[in-house]
Amino acid sequence: MAHPAQPTIMIRDELCKKDGLCVKLCPVRVFATREGEIPSVNHTEECVLCGHCVAGCSSGALLHGGLDPMRTRRIDDQAPVNPEAAYALIAQRRSVRNYREQVPPRELLEKIIGIAGYAPGSPHHRVGWVRNFTVVSGEAQMRQVRDITAEYVRKLHKLVTGFAIRMAARFDDSARGGMEVAPDLAMRLAEYDASRDAITYHAPAAIFAHAPVASSTPQVDCDAAMLSIQLLAHAHGIGTCWNGLLQGAAAGDHLRGFTKLAEFLKIPKGQKCYAAATVGYPAVRLHSLPPREVAITWIGA
Repeated sequence: MAHPAQPTIMIRDELCKKDGLCVKLCPVRVFATREGEIPSVNHTEECVLCGHCVAGCSSGALLHGGLDPMRTRRIDDQAPVNPEAAYALIAQRRSVRNYREQVPPRELLEKIIGIAGYAPGSPHHRVGWVRNFTVVSGEAQMRQVRDITAEYVRKLHKLVTGFAIRMAARFDDSARGGMEVAPDLAMRLAEYDASRDAITYHAPAAIFAHAPVASSTPQVDCDAAMLSIQLLAHAHGIGTCWNGLLQGAAAGDHLRGFTKLAEFLKIPKGQKCYAAATVGYPAVRLHSLPPREVAITWIGA
């Protein structure tokens, strides 16, 4: 999918408050003004479609051709959820590796994935502005995902236990890190060969986030979108789990030429999978929340 074209941006003089908010809010300096004047519009080719100018213009003076006003959500409550409830939602979202067989309804998954349209991103020149996902659902389709990923894991295990990596690990931390994942890969292959599933955990569905390789921060963009999806999924009673094996297989990470899963997922040429998660209704209810340790370093007051 091509990235959006350069937008047309206009300011209606009769509605403009001349408060300069569009100038303050625009991260790429599309607007310019002097105090008490109507802003001028310049360099719209730099617009990243963040929508801050539209969001901050309370008078409706700003017309942005790249943003559909019919899809713009009005903010009626500056604090839609209290801090305690927000903390509880984020803390209670845990990785789910035990799923019920039931596949979540397509309409619900589409609603949940739609929240990615509000996740932060960095689409310079609008490359990567559109959030792209592939959803796999159903036992037969998920079995294909598992089988292809197992093939990827087998090849990756052979690579990280090979002579070249063992030699490189004597001098290179990344190679040493690759060797350290070998036992985990071996365990998952043993489970797979014994007809047990330590790859997708028998999940009834999976979500793959992909983005243009040419975008500025595709990894961050996909991670931010996926986290938003996981939080909203939890609010709807849907469990999720980040899955690095599915992501790695879909991207062909470390294995040049491994494209089987990307082709199965119909990921467009020029895009790459940067995040993946299994999805489904949790089969086990959790009753406590053990946290990780958090270390904070303060610089300044």
